[in-house]
Amino acid sequence: MNDIHSIPLFRGADPEVLDSVCSDYHWKHIDYGKGEIIALQGDPCRYLFLLDEGCVYARMVSDEGREFTLDMLYAPEVLASSFVFSTERIYPVTIIAGSACGLWAVGRDSIGRLVREDSAVLDNYLRVISDHSMFLSRKINEFALQTLSDRILGYIKRHGALQNLQDTAFILGVARPSLSRAVSQLVSQGVLRKSDDGYVMVR
Repeated sequence: MNDIHSIPLFRGADPEVLDSVCSDYHWKHIDYGKGEIIALQGDPCRYLFLLDEGCVYARMVSDEGREFTLDMLYAPEVLASSFVFSTERIYPVTIIAGSACGLWAVGRDSIGRLVREDSAVLDNYLRVISDHSMFLSRKINEFALQTLSDRILGYIKRHGALQNLQDTAFILGVARPSLSRAVSQLVSQGVLRKSDDGYVMVR
């Protein structure tokens, strides 16, 4: 378990204020094994999660049963920042442990007190929400406007290499054969090449 003071949400925060709120509201650290569900889509959102170990992924399931992985998130990260203060206050995604991981489950009242008492936490929280909003805007752009080839290239630009076709297909929300065909086409066009690290862009 990492020191809670090292979580980016609390960068520049007053340690005394943070420790006081943590103690007064009895924050608890919870450990999860790979594959365990942390929060279920549609459930009431009562907590902000502060991921300090491991990784998780956010998955959405449609009424027809179609699944889509929105993102993989790696510690340190803030989860549910945009949901816990929303009007509906539900989790719009299912959060699943992608590895053994640990997180702090923090109630909205304690976060509310922190942002009132410490301007650094307020600034950090606003930045987290803004960054998450930008991420969602990019995702919408990918699925509404971009071809699969564009999405593959965008993935490689963000992650450095496409290493595992099955995992990447899961993240991009496409069937593995479709991804494999698109990657093969990009290789034949000279856009991608196979390296020891996986598929990378030809420079």
